[in-house]
Amino acid sequence: MVYSKNLPRQTHHLPLIPVLLKAAASRPRWPGLSLGRSLHAEAIKLAFDRDLLVGTTLVSMYCKGGLLADARVMFDGMPGRNAVTCNAMLDGYAAAGDMGQAEALFVRMGSRTPVTWATLIRGFADKGDMEEARRWFSVTPVGMRTVVTWTVLVQGFVAAGDMETARELFDAMPARNAFVWSSMVTGYFNAGNADEARAMFDRIPVPNLVNWNALIAGYAQIGCSEKALQAFHAMLEDRVKPDEFTMSSVLSACAQLGSLEQGRKVHEFINQRHIQKNPFVLNGLVDMYAKCGDLAYARQIFDTMQRRNTQCWNSMISALASHGQSEEAIQLFSQMECSKQKPDGVTLLAVLGACTHGGFVEEGLRIFNSFSVYGVAAGVEHYGCLVDLLGRAGRLEEAYVVVKNMAVESNEVIWGALLGACRVHADREMSERVSNEINQLRSDHASTNDAEYITLSNILAESERWEQAERVRRKMASHGVEKTPGRSSVELDISENKLYCRQ
Repeated sequence: MVYSKNLPRQTHHLPLIPVLLKAAASRPRWPGLSLGRSLHAEAIKLAFDRDLLVGTTLVSMYCKGGLLADARVMFDGMPGRNAVTCNAMLDGYAAAGDMGQAEALFVRMGSRTPVTWATLIRGFADKGDMEEARRWFSVTPVGMRTVVTWTVLVQGFVAAGDMETARELFDAMPARNAFVWSSMVTGYFNAGNADEARAMFDRIPVPNLVNWNALIAGYAQIGCSEKALQAFHAMLEDRVKPDEFTMSSVLSACAQLGSLEQGRKVHEFINQRHIQKNPFVLNGLVDMYAKCGDLAYARQIFDTMQRRNTQCWNSMISALASHGQSEEAIQLFSQMECSKQKPDGVTLLAVLGACTHGGFVEEGLRIFNSFSVYGVAAGVEHYGCLVDLLGRAGRLEEAYVVVKNMAVESNEVIWGALLGACRVHADREMSERVSNEINQLRSDHASTNDAEYITLSNILAESERWEQAERVRRKMASHGVEKTPGRSSVELDISENKLYCRQ
């Protein structure tokens, strides 16, 4: 930490002040602002605050720290301002989503640069107001429409999921940069159009790291793991050096494939190439080893991490739960509760699953009742876990009450889970109540879920209520619902490109 008492006091050190202010702005928010305020105080003592560069840097620093009121006081008190100063203040408003103040400042600006127009358009785009973003783009002087201005607008439509408009603008661009190419590739992946994403990538004259990362990450995110790895190998053949983001996506692909051998090769590659093991790479390693079955090594990496984000905790807790180590998963969740990271919806779903499979009913109820403490609203999947937990324990009445009083709309999956529990515990009365609920849920049309009919029919048959069981079977047939045949194995005959199922 640099303290104000150590700052130079000679006037010939004036150029040092803006450099230190930029360094302060780049630090985490509060430590950086603390240092920035000390520098500001020192600048006032030395009468440097009236310097245009120092003043502009102070405005930028306060804006990046989210202190717009302080930034505006500094801005208004400056004896002289230029376009860079105004752009810094404008960027602060835009980043905060205060487009009313941003627009007002823009209108009063004496001179504007391409950065000014791009900043205003980006502000509306980031806020999701693409109508205003496009309106301001349309009135942007031709000389101010740089590749950055075009890119900002295209990325806005991509973020809004409007790929048709994004493509229209992209095709009209007089010049393109690496970021707009990557934005289009990512946009098509997000829209589920992998073929168009690949076609867009193949049009890039000379793909750089940003472009390759968009392609590899896109394939990994939609589950095309093999294509992600193929793209990674093609990138290496193209002699493009991967970075931490690349390796995180590649590790994700390995995790999805469950290929421990391939994952170990990637880990070795990371070590050989001296790629920095930032939190994303370490998270990827934990997730990969856990999903590939090497839980011990995943835990070893996890335990050596100095900083763990929520995603990393989620990976480890989910891995323990899915491998049947329910007690260990719950213990790790308790450690997370004591850490600086708050559980999110994914964490709570994983630990509830661990409670369900381990039979820890009371712990599961405690966790579910603590959702508000974590600031998480229970979703239908969380209620499903709770119903499954109570159902397995035979606490069917409690499970029924939970479903009836859900904060979200129930569905046939949750009722079906309870119906299954009724069968396991041979509770005929509850099974009929649940079946009636399912019928009311689907009152507009008959159920097409064969498992629902079969479960209810089996419960009635086991209770020797043969006539009612037969009635359910006839109802199932009358609605054209067929029982899904069981399969012991599935074989793919690649030579004939057909899928055969042994039943």
